[in-house]
Amino acid sequence: PVHFIYGNSLLLEVNKQWDQQFRSMKQHYEKKVEVKAKLSASQRSVSELEEERHRNQQECERLQALARDGALQEKEKEILNEALNELKEENKLLKEQKALVTKKKEYYECEISRLNKV
Repeated sequence: PVHFIYGNSLLLEVNKQWDQQFRSMKQHYEKKVEVKAKLSASQRSVSELEEERHRNQQECERLQALARDGALQEKEKEILNEALNELKEENKLLKEQKALVTKKKEYYECEISRLNKV
């Protein structure tokens, strides 16, 4: 009878330890999945921002070429220069956003690497 009680409590202790380890591993896995999802979203954002920046850059170049050609009337040039300045400002903001998203992406990659080591 004494052996049965001792064996039963030992089994309960092992079961508790296994449960703690399982919960810990599950928590690490869930965090890893969450970080991977955030990384994926960041990568999509970087890609979208890069595409938009590229489109803005092309539009800027097109407007500059039109302004250089002198084929436009003065008022049209003013309007286009205003649009060009707005696009340049937007392009600057997009570059800043891209830099922030890239930093997030690097952080998530480091976090995934850290979690993989754990």
